Amino acid sequence: MKIKIDQPIKNFDGSTIEMPGPDKIPFTFRKVIENVINSQVDTAPLTSEKKLYAFQIGIRLFSKRLPEYDLTVDQVQFIKERIGLFYGPVIYGRFLELIGDETLSVIQ
Repeated sequence: MKIKIDQPIKNFDGSTIEMPGPDKIPFTFRKVIENVINSQVDTAPLTSEKKLYAFQIGIRLFSKRLPEYDLTVDQVQFIKERIGLFYGPVIYGRFLELIGDETLSVIQ
């Protein structure tokens, strides 16, 4: 599955979400994914195998900058679950839009 992780994330009203700070840098899924594959929480700890899996995804996404990245369905599902753990509805919903998740078509 090909995904573009460098496009700005939009808020509910369609405005671009910006990184904190004075520079007005758009918040992208590059930063979201970097955060979720490096984060841990006691209620959902990563096993050694999942840490290695997250590392492999990180190498694929962050070792070089491309217009889009080709990930397996399992890799996208892993990222989706992690985003669900660490981010709220806007970021999660926009990720579902990014990957073309059919759940959104039921809602709309």
